Amino acid sequence: MILLSFNIIAPAIPEKNKHLVSDEELLSITLAGTQKIIDVLDKHFVLSTFFVEVSLVEKLPELLKLLVKKGHELGILNKKSSEEEIVKAKLKAEEITGKFISGIRQFPQHKHKSDVVKRMHFSYHSSMYFSQIFWLNKDFDKKTVYEENDLVIVPDSWSPYSKLPYNDFTFQMIPLFFYENMVNNSMKGDDEYIVIYLNSWQFVELNHSKFGLPFYRKYNLGKQMEDKLGRFLLYLEESEWAVNRMKDFFF
Repeated sequence: MILLSFNIIAPAIPEKNKHLVSDEELLSITLAGTQKIIDVLDKHFVLSTFFVEVSLVEKLPELLKLLVKKGHELGILNKKSSEEEIVKAKLKAEEITGKFISGIRQFPQHKHKSDVVKRMHFSYHSSMYFSQIFWLNKDFDKKTVYEENDLVIVPDSWSPYSKLPYNDFTFQMIPLFFYENMVNNSMKGDDEYIVIYLNSWQFVELNHSKFGLPFYRKYNLGKQMEDKLGRFLLYLEESEWAVNRMKDFFF
């Protein structure tokens, strides 16, 4: 099972460049990128899970309604928010969509412990591995879903074939045929599922110097990411690998 997910989040602008990019422009990038993802998923009749960053919930009510209307799952993304801010965002998202928010994803450096997450009335936590470089030396023991304080913990997925994580950076940077080999090797092995995640901002061209992205993070953005995702979904169809929302697989 392929658990394809997306983080609805603005690109991280370096401190020295923040005066060059307005909050309105960042919001526009987030909206545009997410809409492009939705369009690609629609073409391939795929449902996915979207984790919206805490500070964006109240700014994107129509987008959240659209996602739920199309059948996608909505979760909360904690970049560096307090427990109070997360709870507020969760309740607001539930009010906007009329749906219970069961999942949360958190940046590793600002992660609340499982007992706190459970107290916020989440059912599962989807881990992520944040990296701006290829890191091949991680202790590669297969990680499976487990429970902690009555919270389902979904570890990040790594390829036994390449020793690379199935994160946003890997998908953006490596050739698609190699990525497909990673998936094929994982799914034909012992893995019941693979969690893949990408970011909404990756589907927008951000080549202008004002955004302050390192050169390797500008590679394959925008239309190239759209096309790459479309080709990847076509590969999954032809390989008969099922794609599902996270809550449907674990509950």
